[in-house]
Amino acid sequence: MKEKASIQQIADELGLSRNTVSKVINNKPVPDNTRERVINKAIELGYKGFSLYQKKETTKLKLLLLSGQPLSNLDFFISMMRGVENLVTNLNIDFFQYTLNSHTSFEQLQNYMTNLSIDGVIGIELYDEVFLKKFLNLKTPIIFIDAALGLKEMHGNFDAILMESRDPIYKISKAFIAKGINRIVYCGDYKHCQGFYERFLGLRDAIADIPHRMDLSQQLILPDDSPFGDLSWLAKKINSLHMMPQVIICANDSIAINVCKALKKMGLSIPKNIQVVGFDNIIESSIYSPTITTVNVDKELLGQEALYMLIDRIKRPSTPPRMIYFKTEIILRESTRLTNL
Repeated sequence: MKEKASIQQIADELGLSRNTVSKVINNKPVPDNTRERVINKAIELGYKGFSLYQKKETTKLKLLLLSGQPLSNLDFFISMMRGVENLVTNLNIDFFQYTLNSHTSFEQLQNYMTNLSIDGVIGIELYDEVFLKKFLNLKTPIIFIDAALGLKEMHGNFDAILMESRDPIYKISKAFIAKGINRIVYCGDYKHCQGFYERFLGLRDAIADIPHRMDLSQQLILPDDSPFGDLSWLAKKINSLHMMPQVIICANDSIAINVCKALKKMGLSIPKNIQVVGFDNIIESSIYSPTITTVNVDKELLGQEALYMLIDRIKRPSTPPRMIYFKTEIILRESTRLTNL
């Protein structure tokens, strides 16, 4: 009987539509209580593949949030964690957090995970290639939020969720170019991670559509550990460019806000003299004056999807690594003169 269980049978037992049950089976968005009812019924009826869930039914999963830097003051990650925490109780999960620092040895992390019997990891800001190779050798299931530039070439028991970055920056850049603005500068370390790199590519692609190449000497390609908060230093970097830019597209909102502060220190007006674009839509971008044109991703949903993907990765460790992109949304604000795209 159990071997013959079907989506229609589950739907009939629960009084739901076949389409709703199919969405749950295929991990599409549905209300949490509906998802739980369908999964429980699928386990009860022995629907194919759901015996994997039955093995863990009464055992809590132990999951770890592993970050490469402190998260306490980062609005993006706090919002994402809110999404994760909203699901932890309902999904029967014990959740732990571990932050790497310059004094942390790989052996310390490994012992911590072993002592807690960690089943899987959500990784944030994990971009060091040496660390990644060591970690992936552990075979512990891990979901990366954003990714190191070389991650797609590595092998292991992992998936990655990225924010759509290239297309929105391309679209914004093209909108500036259409208005006759072509002195557009990227500010940030485009090699820091996949997301930063793809934002750089969006600008590069847009500039490639006009009859001259991107002049890298006219870009603010600055190492990620640069003192962006040092406004005198940043103003000096901007002044060192051959020509004053018309637009500065920043790798994220934090850099964008510091760029705005440096421009004000230089006596320049935003957006009258120079327009500024950020990325991530952190809270500060909506309250700083001028408010920052940015690109938004649903951070809570991002965290929830990372959790669902990690559970699936734990259940199906032989699944090839996946890199999935989340849709983003351009938000036009006062730091640019763009009114529509």
